Amino acid sequence: MAHHAWNPECKVYVGGLKEEANRYDLEDVFSRIGKVVNVWVARRPPGFGFVEMEDARDALDCVKELDGTKICGVRVKVEMSKPNRGGRGGGGRDRSGDRRRERYRSRSRTPERRRRRSPSYRSMSPRRN
Repeated sequence: MAHHAWNPECKVYVGGLKEEANRYDLEDVFSRIGKVVNVWVARRPPGFGFVEMEDARDALDCVKELDGTKICGVRVKVEMSKPNRGGRGGGGRDRSGDRRRERYRSRSRTPERRRRRSPSYRSMSPRRN
């Protein structure tokens, strides 16, 4: 499926999914309420996903009808998706749309300290002098 921008008015968050849940499980349940445009299920970490409905009213109906119901045998949280906070899908932009400011702000002001590796990461080969 080609990547496209999700319509935030039609995007529904689904939380509490089983690790085995897939896009077809969500599509099957949500399509009973309205036309499903897109489905994405997280894998790392698992347990949540997003469904985009064709119509914003259908998205609201999904929240009302499916929140607290069981999908794949577990009760799920269904709510309207919150606006993107600069994660993977947001492109790392701040409110003004400037990427450079976001990248600068994410840097620490303190000098980076070298961390010692734990003994479990050290090579088991004998040391050379």
